[in-house]
Amino acid sequence: MTVGPALRGALIDDRDGPLPAMLLALTVLAGVVDAVSILALDRVFVSSMTGNLVFIGIGLAGVEGFSVFSPLVSLGSFVLGVLAGAWICRRSGGHRGRALRNVTVYKAVLALPVTVLVLVVGDVLPAGVRTLVIVLLAASMGGQLALIRYLKVPDLLTVVLTLTMTGVLTERGAGRGDPKVVRRGLALVAFTVGVLAGALLVRLVSVGAALTFGLAIILGVGLTIHLLSRREGAWATPR
Repeated sequence: MTVGPALRGALIDDRDGPLPAMLLALTVLAGVVDAVSILALDRVFVSSMTGNLVFIGIGLAGVEGFSVFSPLVSLGSFVLGVLAGAWICRRSGGHRGRALRNVTVYKAVLALPVTVLVLVVGDVLPAGVRTLVIVLLAASMGGQLALIRYLKVPDLLTVVLTLTMTGVLTERGAGRGDPKVVRRGLALVAFTVGVLAGALLVRLVSVGAALTFGLAIILGVGLTIHLLSRREGAWATPR
């Protein structure tokens, strides 16, 4: 298979319609917010809870410079976000596109006040503001991961990329032109681009600029899938 058809198959296919392309955009978002959280929020993850469990363990061991409080706050907020996201998906009328749209609305409701707050306060965030930002970002990412479980789009977990990387290396299928392999590669690139973009914006512009970029991704995905979900299709049926 040539590159063009393989790329199209990785982004849009008969089984999942436009969902793969939308989830690649949310993979970029995951990279952005984790870059922001690590650089500006006291060494904490807001999307990768495995990393937070590592930080909690190191903090409990008494290693200097590692807090237990912030990772615990993030973990608890993520759990609440998962519950909220699952509730939203169950009430989306059995339409995967509308579930994605509704979760992006939920994410935007959380991301908008965070972005405005950080833009107003500036890069030196007081402890209380940092905690609030952690709570809202982790709750947003929890909702996103609940959505991923509901959509069941292969190879696009948006956050947990270790298995995706393993799949690229070990399950080549029909070769490098296989859409499944291309999709996995795109997921890794998307997350890396998100981390790079988030880190550069924090370093060269501001924390608020990085969060604004993340909010733009959420709004872009939400508007796009809203327009696409006006039409019914086999891709919209829950798996």
